[in-house]
Amino acid sequence: MSALDNAFKELRRVHKKFDIEGRFENNGQANAKWPQTLPRSAEMDSFYELCEPVDVEVETGLTPICFFNLDALEDGQVGFKWAGESNKTELNGNWPAQHLVFMDDIGGGKPVIAVTDMPGTPVLASYDAVAPFKIADSLADFLLAFAKTVEIVHGKFDIFDIYNDDDELSSTFVKLLKKEVSPLLGEDNYERFFDYFYG
Repeated sequence: MSALDNAFKELRRVHKKFDIEGRFENNGQANAKWPQTLPRSAEMDSFYELCEPVDVEVETGLTPICFFNLDALEDGQVGFKWAGESNKTELNGNWPAQHLVFMDDIGGGKPVIAVTDMPGTPVLASYDAVAPFKIADSLADFLLAFAKTVEIVHGKFDIFDIYNDDDELSSTFVKLLKKEVSPLLGEDNYERFFDYFYG
């Protein structure tokens, strides 16, 4: 089993285990439905072909985050690839052509970005208009780390118990997340992954 197939399997397992909103479908529609204006990679094709997220919204303990399905992928680029409010007509000259936003928080403005022209499709993230920063060396690494994070948040901390009585992140949660997720990403990527989700 490839690393990517394993990541899909884990994502589906965790999603089902905690009865999370939406579903991951083996639709086989990536070629037929991929928006022509958007970049793609072998890894993103596989994801949308074999594990397309449909109405998937995941509670992380801080802000719910959603995956874009194929029908929403193009609209998900507004404010990034396309200038905001431009009706997808005006390209943002500062946005790299090979960057594809495939997740965001429900309020928008916290994109998770696939770098489609690099081997393995590295994953970047951003918030508050800061320059995107790398959180995983590959799509497979990111999905595996995300699935493990969700399993910890939902399974060990009942989602919102990641915070203590002083409304600060629980040190037990922080230590467990680092122990379980850091080896999947490498220390530097993990620090940035943690910063994106809980910083």
